[in-house]
Amino acid sequence: MSHVTNQVKLALFSIADLTPRLVAEFGYPPDRAESVANRLVKANPAVKSAFWNWWQSGVLDETLTVEGYTLGWLMRERGMKPVAAFLALDWLSREPQAAKATIAPQVLAK
Repeated sequence: MSHVTNQVKLALFSIADLTPRLVAEFGYPPDRAESVANRLVKANPAVKSAFWNWWQSGVLDETLTVEGYTLGWLMRERGMKPVAAFLALDWLSREPQAAKATIAPQVLAK
């Protein structure tokens, strides 16, 4: 039942759920917040689920891994804030070569 409830909540996660908090708490300008929220709503399921869990609980799963990069590594080694790190993981899942070349050009073979 818990799994089904989580899927229902994930399906209801919308741009309107994210934009006000991205502006108020994270300092995004309103137009940028809407764009970021749109990208998060369309993120791959694993990234989206981990993001939503963090968004609701404040607990980060720093072990979330896409193409060999973890959420924790992106935050520690690249200085990304959580929202940016989630977006980077989603980008890695969609365009791995382009994302790797930008995120860590010197460790492309990582």
